[in-house]
Amino acid sequence: MKVKNNLLFRMLSSLFVIFIALYFVPFLGICLILLRYFILENKKRMLTPLWLIGFGIIIFIPKGLKLVSDTVNFDLTRVPYLSDLVNTELYNLNFLNYSKNLIYIGVILLIISFVLKTILNKLSIGIRDYMIDIQKRDMEISKKNDMEIKIKQEKAKNTSYVKCPYCGSDNILGEKIGTCEYCRRKIENKNFKVNSDNNELK
Repeated sequence: MKVKNNLLFRMLSSLFVIFIALYFVPFLGICLILLRYFILENKKRMLTPLWLIGFGIIIFIPKGLKLVSDTVNFDLTRVPYLSDLVNTELYNLNFLNYSKNLIYIGVILLIISFVLKTILNKLSIGIRDYMIDIQKRDMEISKKNDMEIKIKQEKAKNTSYVKCPYCGSDNILGEKIGTCEYCRRKIENKNFKVNSDNNELK
């Protein structure tokens, strides 16, 4: 069974499990985030750091309200349970540290994701251009080879034995006009045919 279709791996890579793991065992949470990156599609994968940052900011909101209330002299006890929450040791030590860790991890993941995406885009563009160049070169080589083969075939068709009218020797001639190998006089290949472009093959 593929990892992406495995129900257990999909449950372990869910945001709910990741948030719990990051609270109790941060290293395990980071490993589950990497698993989530491997399993999910690119769009859902990119939302993960935003969820981390957003949840971290939500946890920090009560502390932010307390800081604002201290600045503007607002009585925080008017908001039910908010004053009790921000004054607890659990919130000030555990939750605030958890909030900071979520924001840190989220920002780092965003930066890494952006850098990796940029590198992969450049690599894909480079590979695509390289493949296009290879295809062009192969096409040019193939076209050149086909032309050479065609020229050789045409030349082979026009190659024939020509009897020298001066010394009577037999010569193999692939051109319209050649030289006798024995008496060195000019001889003509009467079987020579001009190609479609009306150019003599040489």
